[in-house]
Formats: sequence, structure tokens, C-alpha cells
Amino acid sequence: MHGLSLPEEFALLSLTDTGKTLDATQAAVGCAAAELGELAMRGKVVIDVHKQKIAGFDVYRTGAEEVRVVDATSTGLGWADEVLVKLGAHAAEHGKIMLRRWLRRRREAFALHRNALVQRGRLRRESGRRLFRVVDRYLPDATRGYLIADLRAARGGLPEDPHMLLLTDLVVGSGLSRDLGITYNRQHRLDRGRGIQPGRAVPAPPQALLDASAVLSAAVPKRSRRG
Repeated sequence: MHGLSLPEEFALLSLTDTGKTLDATQAAVGCAAAELGELAMRGKVVIDVHKQKIAGFDVYRTGAEEVRVVDATSTGLGWADEVLVKLGAHAAEHGKIMLRRWLRRRREAFALHRNALVQRGRLRRESGRRLFRVVDRYLPDATRGYLIADLRAARGGLPEDPHMLLLTDLVVGSGLSRDLGITYNRQHRLDRGRGIQPGRAVPAPPQALLDASAVLSAAVPKRSRRG
């Protein structure tokens, strides 16, 4: 979509049209989760979950999710290959990669992908003064508006490919949908929670990716409403 990776898209959506970051903590964790989503989509990692069926819905046990590297070969993306190396080192040191612990450690994810967007011309960095300090703003180009339009279409119940599945789940799960003015079809999400995906023009994503999307989006904190 628009030539951007999943974490670049989340970074772009974490900024307002005036260049302000909506919530720095949410953006950092969300970009780290989006990195894992991109790797899961490429078949590089699997997220092991614990779940059960309650009233026909998949209910996930939070805090028990683990990340496993299943293919450490190059992706062709510099940041992704670096994350794979770090995941491998983390597993070697700790024996396992607990999802939420990893997301907390990966604090640099938002700044990394925001800077990549600047280099690619999707953001324009401007510096200004606020009281006695310099404040940077990152002004998005038209790509942010295109992404929001695509998300609005998907929330209406249109077929989702794996990329759109992950992006929409991250945006809705984090609460960014409210900040972006996106409403979604509640019945569409309830049906998907039961495994019902009527009218799809493309094959449904594999269950492992559906599970990964669900737990990654649930791990991203909601925006603080302070101020």
C-alpha cells in the first residue's frame, strides 16, 4: 500500500496533519507491534497465543504470547533484517521472546520509521521554538490522507488482504480510529471474531496471521487523553 511498510504506515498515522505526535508511547509500541506484523506477514515470525472459544468467539489470554523466529533469512528490508537479528539475540539470552516484554524494549521503533518517512519524502521536518526549547514537527504529505481513506473503506466491510487486516486491527485496537475520525462496521468485526467473513473476494488470511493481528493490536496502549 503506497509503497510503505506496516510500521511506516502506523508511524504516519500517529502524527496529526499539523505534524504533532498524538501519543509518543502509543506510537512507539504500535510501531514495534507493526514491525512484528510485517515479519509475520512475510513468514519470518510466528506469534504463539493461548486462546479458547467462549460463546463462539476466540478469547485470547493476554501476557502469555510468545514470538518465534521461523525464518531468519533476509527480507530485503534493512530494519526488518536488523529486528530479526535482535529477536534471535533476545531468544538466545532469555530462552523465549515474550511479546509484551519485547514491545516495551523496542522503544526506538517510532523514531526509526518516522525518520525513514522523512528520508523518503513522506514527512517534512520543521523545527520551531516553544518557550525555551526547540520542538520538531513532522508534516505529512498526501499519503496520510490516502491511508485514512483506505481504512474507512475497509471498516465498511470491504474485503481485507493480510496487510489491511493488520493495519486496521492496529488502528482500531489502539484507539487511533477515534483520532482519525474512522468509524467501523461493528457487525463486520463481530462476524470476523466468530470466523465468519462473508463476501470476500480474496482468500481469508491463515489463522496464525489472524491470531497475530488480534494479539498485536491488543498489546498497543490506548492514547492518553491528558490535555
